[in-house]
Amino acid sequence: MYIEFFCFPDVAEAFSDTSPLRTGQAMDERDAPNEWLTARELQVLQSVALGLSAKEIAKKLLIAPRTVERHIDHIRLKTRTRNRSHMVAFALTNGVIGT
Repeated sequence: MYIEFFCFPDVAEAFSDTSPLRTGQAMDERDAPNEWLTARELQVLQSVALGLSAKEIAKKLLIAPRTVERHIDHIRLKTRTRNRSHMVAFALTNGVIGT
């Protein structure tokens, strides 16, 4: 039996055999963190770093607050950070966003 299904590219990448998320590898010099994040995730990350709430970010980017929360969840998974504060500290330390 053959079953075909659709999968979002970010999800497919996370489950690929070569994904650092799948292999458990940490980011290194050749894998810049900002290359892991989509343009929208970078926008959300920058807004979180400015101290905006999900509602404020949603209004600014013209998307739903729940979508903002999903972007934050994806950023945290990709950067392996525990919470928003850790995520912002990681981004500043690794040059993902400017000071």
